[in-house]
Amino acid sequence: MDILWEYGAMTKEGMAAMLSKTKNIRTVPSPHSLSALLSKNPQIVQVGSTKVENAIGTSANHLVYDINRKIIHTKEDIMLTRSPTVMTPAQMQEAQQCSCGKIRIFPPNETQCLHCVRKV
Repeated sequence: MDILWEYGAMTKEGMAAMLSKTKNIRTVPSPHSLSALLSKNPQIVQVGSTKVENAIGTSANHLVYDINRKIIHTKEDIMLTRSPTVMTPAQMQEAQQCSCGKIRIFPPNETQCLHCVRKV
């Protein structure tokens, strides 16, 4: 999420390259693993595709992913849109169930989740 926030929309291959450059991780996830993670994350949306040529000269369309910027306007909004599966125990204590059914941390002085507040 931090990489997409900071560098903008990119393919899963671009994400893997940025992970190896910017984060101290031992092994970079495979493009298939990244694709599965990105497609299952409700904070991330597909914003298009780009043609990529491989080593032998054939080209393929690869999806381009980005943060859902209709809902997430600031870096602090990332925490407010996390699903319970990726929340810390402290965040889970703070989370509430919204009228839409989602379990999220509500924005300050709000009675609904960020998705409902921004009506996306």
